[in-house]
Amino acid sequence: MAAGGSSIEGKLRAIFTAAIPFVMARCKASGGFGATPRLPATIEDTYHALNILCLARQYKALGKDAFDLATEDGLRSYLDACRRSLSAGARTTLQLLSCCQSAGLEIDPDATEATVINRMGAYVSLQEWYCWVGILVEVLGRNPPLVVEERDIAAILDREWRSVDEAWMHMYLSRKFRNTLPWPAPALIAWFRASQNGDGGFGFFPHTTSFVENCHASLRALAFLGGKPRVPPLALDFLTACQNGDGGFGRNPRAASFLDATWHALAGIAFVNYMMDGNDGIGCLPQVP
Repeated sequence: MAAGGSSIEGKLRAIFTAAIPFVMARCKASGGFGATPRLPATIEDTYHALNILCLARQYKALGKDAFDLATEDGLRSYLDACRRSLSAGARTTLQLLSCCQSAGLEIDPDATEATVINRMGAYVSLQEWYCWVGILVEVLGRNPPLVVEERDIAAILDREWRSVDEAWMHMYLSRKFRNTLPWPAPALIAWFRASQNGDGGFGFFPHTTSFVENCHASLRALAFLGGKPRVPPLALDFLTACQNGDGGFGRNPRAASFLDATWHALAGIAFVNYMMDGNDGIGCLPQVP
C-alpha cells in the first residue's frame, strides 16, 4: 500500500462503519430489507443491503456479532419465498439469485442456465442482456451461450450508448461475446475520464451533473480498463461528501439517503481506494448492477 495508505484505510473503515446502522435499520422481520424503516422488504433493497454488508466486512467495519449472511435463517426464508413466487425481469432475477448466492442458498445451475438462455431470445434490450449474462457469468460461473446468433448480438451491441452505465454494459458484453472492446481502450479511458466533473464526481456523460451511480459505473469501467480518473482524490471527496448524518448516502451531497445510493457510493469508494493505493481487493467487488 502506498505511503499514508493506513490512514486512508482507517478513514474508509470509519465511513463503512457509519453506514451499517443505516442499513440495519431497514432490516425487516421478514428477513429482507426495505427502502426505509417503514416500507416492506423488496428484492432490490435486499440486494443493495447485502452488497453493502459484504463490502463492509472486507473493510473490517462489522463487529463480531454483526449480521452474518450464511446463518440468518430469516433472510434465507425470505429469499426462498421470493424465489418460489418470482415472475420478474432480468434485473430483479439477477439481484435475487445474487442474494441467494450470498446467503448460501442452493441454485440449480443447469435449470437456471436453460431458463436464462431461453429468455435472452425474447429481448433486445442492452440492460436485460447484461443482466442475463451477469447471471450466467457472475452467479453460475459459466460462459455466455455460444448459440446466440451474431445478428442478435449486433442488435444489442452495434448501437451507440447514451451514458456511462450503458458504456460499461457495452464493454462487458463485447468482451464476453466478441472478446474485444467497443472502442480501443485508450479512447474508452479518455471518454470516462472526460465524464469526471470539477466537483470530482461523474456525470451521465461528459459535461453533465455528477451522481453517485455514475461514479460507480465510471470507476468500475476505468478499473476494468486499467485506467484512473483524472483526479482520483477528488472522486473520493465527492463520494464521501454524499454521506449524510444518518450514515447513508444520497445521490449527490444535497440528496437524502437511500440504500441504492449508499451501495453505489461505497462501491465507488472501494474502487477509488484500489486505484489510489494499489489494493488488490478489487476482485471481491461484484461486477453486476
